[in-house]
Amino acid sequence: MSKPKLRSTVWFVFAFLLSCFPAFSQSIHQIEYEAHQSIPKQPSLYLDTEYSLLPFNKKSSSGLSSTVFGYLPDWEYLNARSYLQYDLLSHIAAFDFSVSAQGDISFPSYWPWVDVINAAHENGVKMIMTVVNFNTSQLHTLLSSESNKLRFFEQTKGIIEEYELQGVNIDFEGLTSADRGSLLNEFMNDLSVYLHREIPGSEVSFAAPPVNWGGWDLAGLAASCDYLFIMGYNFYGSWSETSGPSAPLRGGSYTITKTVEDQYGAVTSANPEKLILGVPYYGDRWQTRTASAYSATIDHLGHPRYVTAYDESLEYGLKWDFRSLASWYSYKEDNKNYQVWFETDRSLGLKYDLAEKHRLKGVGMWALGYDRHRTELWDELRKRYLETSSDLQFTSSPIGSVKVYPNPVTSLGNIELEVPADGEIKVVLRDASGSSVRNLFHGRVGKGEQILSWTVEDLASGIYFIQVESSSFVKFYNVSKKVLVLK
Repeated sequence: MSKPKLRSTVWFVFAFLLSCFPAFSQSIHQIEYEAHQSIPKQPSLYLDTEYSLLPFNKKSSSGLSSTVFGYLPDWEYLNARSYLQYDLLSHIAAFDFSVSAQGDISFPSYWPWVDVINAAHENGVKMIMTVVNFNTSQLHTLLSSESNKLRFFEQTKGIIEEYELQGVNIDFEGLTSADRGSLLNEFMNDLSVYLHREIPGSEVSFAAPPVNWGGWDLAGLAASCDYLFIMGYNFYGSWSETSGPSAPLRGGSYTITKTVEDQYGAVTSANPEKLILGVPYYGDRWQTRTASAYSATIDHLGHPRYVTAYDESLEYGLKWDFRSLASWYSYKEDNKNYQVWFETDRSLGLKYDLAEKHRLKGVGMWALGYDRHRTELWDELRKRYLETSSDLQFTSSPIGSVKVYPNPVTSLGNIELEVPADGEIKVVLRDASGSSVRNLFHGRVGKGEQILSWTVEDLASGIYFIQVESSSFVKFYNVSKKVLVLK
């Protein structure tokens, strides 16, 4: 019996709802995947070189207290490899190994990434292949054909074995509601059983949505594989009628907190070790009607990466949204208003708090390389998850080594340092609770007197602490100075 046709009015309402919610939009994974599809795949840098791949060295594990799972897209490979801090990663997921409806797999650009694979394995970091497909009909064909599934399973096994990988992450998006439930979960269960049997110790995971808009059996999906990477972003985007954060911690009907506690509540309470909370290393740029937070939008202008947004925020002034606990800034050009919302170490730290509160398997990011030379996001990971960081032999410096003036500070403050030798320092502004508010400086300085200036713009009046850290000097490690901000 054929299904009755929807009335035009009902269909109009349904179509309107589809246009309003992020669940029906493309994910950032898909947006950037498709944006790079017109670029021909590039050969490996080691194509004409005799190379050997090092096996994963469990004994070199960095001692992280939590899983830190980072996606590394092939378009970031050339640049990101210069900035990866392997001691702060447990997994690197190479993106993307595209799969066809028939189960055939193609490689990312520059594959194999010999230098990254070997450096990762030397440091006890697992290398994972990320298999992607975002085509609805192709996914249905792949998931529902036993012969195509088997071809995919066999090719996945072959790639893992040939390139000394530790597992596979599945990123299938665009599934119909009917395919998101038992069909997908059976596919993932079959893949897990196959790889666990053929390659003992290999990991099977899935890139999962932050909200169940229909059809997903998230508890069943978690049970079908080793763990889920929750794509905890895209809550605001090109479809949004107002500006706002990609990953709000709170403040609305759909937030990261509600994702962890409600959408994945059954898994969070029973099997939290099955969940990784993913966070965005990118933001959203809009032209807006006003300069106010959550202004009506005129146009969505893309997804600036952290390094771009951070540098711009230094020029325009970083703001803090207490509703969502997110960072943003606004500016004007040609008398037009623009806003950028993005994650900083402060906002990410609160999300890491949430993951730790619920004892999740860990955290992760889209995507490695988006911070380039900046170290703030690495520093937040180091402070939280590298167990050896608490064992550094810090000693107090002489009381006169650091001076803060004027104190109280009303607009512009100065920090005077007497540096005993050339080396690297980090200067962090913390609030009364000890939480990092702003990184004032991080870099190398020369021996002698150094003066750093900082502003109290966007800070509330109150008591703060300026902390100077360094592991470069014999007697200049960890100093904290109290400062009063009055505005």
